[in-house]
Amino acid sequence: YSTVPGYYSWRNPGKGSWFAQALCNAFKEYGKEFEIMQILTRVNYMVAMHFESWSEDPRFSEKKQIPCIVSMLTKELYFKKK
Repeated sequence: YSTVPGYYSWRNPGKGSWFAQALCNAFKEYGKEFEIMQILTRVNYMVAMHFESWSEDPRFSEKKQIPCIVSMLTKELYFKKK
């Protein structure tokens, strides 16, 4: 999930959601060598450390987000090089 239940999932109107940006960047950088849980862990780090909300309304400014990884996988999942 892009965030834990009950919390906001933030979005940049021009670039898209923080989670989608981080997920795309992580797949571009790590997708051909790392296992999916390793990639998603890096996505969590990227969202938590590289993004913070800004708003003229102080209730919505300087907020953070953390994605929520839920897995029922029973094996490692790699995306092989073509």
